[in-house]
Amino acid sequence: MPNQRLLSALFLLFSTIACQVVQAGSYSATARSNNASTQLIERASRQYEEGRLDQAAATLERALQIQPGNAATLHYLGVLRLEQGQYEQAEVLAVRSNQRVGGNSALRNRNYQLIQAAQKARSAGRVVVTGQAR
Repeated sequence: MPNQRLLSALFLLFSTIACQVVQAGSYSATARSNNASTQLIERASRQYEEGRLDQAAATLERALQIQPGNAATLHYLGVLRLEQGQYEQAEVLAVRSNQRVGGNSALRNRNYQLIQAAQKARSAGRVVVTGQAR
């Protein structure tokens, strides 16, 4: 099992990025949908920390229904899909995130890392999280 503290820290970092993207006005969603999406992301973060990956993924899917173009949420879901062994889906989500990332080079770089991890895991037949096989 991957280092839980590392995964929790990554998810918290991703949540922070999502809030910054929303605050920066990169998306034209209303304040109400931003608030609902943020609440769902926070719920997904708690579910993730509790090890409930399927529920966290479902919660992020709901957040994407509210804000379909949210690059950070697409990335988080990709990270979860990688954890779940859904490597192709993880890669697709990272690519979609990069198409919407704008000038956020940090998120773009994390998406590239996610893509590489998914490709490596798929070719090796095992889960790879942040460059470490488990």
